[in-house]
Amino acid sequence: MNRKWLFPIVFIGVLAAQPVLAEAISDQAQPEAQAKTPAAQRAKIRQIANETLADLYKAHPDTQAAIAKSAGYAVFDTGGAMILFAGAGGGSGVAVSLPSKKETFMGVAQAKAGLGLGIKNSRLVLVFLSQKSFNKFITSGWAFSGEATAAAKANDKGIGLTGASMISRDVYAYQFTENGLTAEATVAGSKYYVDKKLNAGK
Repeated sequence: MNRKWLFPIVFIGVLAAQPVLAEAISDQAQPEAQAKTPAAQRAKIRQIANETLADLYKAHPDTQAAIAKSAGYAVFDTGGAMILFAGAGGGSGVAVSLPSKKETFMGVAQAKAGLGLGIKNSRLVLVFLSQKSFNKFITSGWAFSGEATAAAKANDKGIGLTGASMISRDVYAYQFTENGLTAEATVAGSKYYVDKKLNAGK
């Protein structure tokens, strides 16, 4: 029986319920998360972000200076469970505006097509070249709907982001998986949103 019609319905449902989904997936992957205070969760997110950036700078040393000159960046730690015809994933991260270094804590929900059962974790670094693209990401919560297929590298634009994938206008990405830094970032079906709970009382 042809079940291709099921995926659009499931995909729309996942994105519509993305805040609940991301929290549920995160709590399932890390049961202790429910016991952590918002301050402790923010500290953990900062730690992962710093470690991820350190890994990136080690792989591409020239990237550190280039990111410092950008409008801002975001780092996310994600994971997802693939179940039957559609996978659902979620995670958390922080977006940092430059040069002010103002933090906005965010969540991400993901929908993935495919059969089978498994869990995939990754870390994603987004770099915003313009204030407009950074502000749009924060205020609108972009939903990236395709693979990062741009062949052009960021350093072709003269900004020194060696090895980055262009995923949207003025937005570049690096992705780490269990095997290390990948050649091309994947942001299919990802919906980003501001986490009101983690931003309250900062």
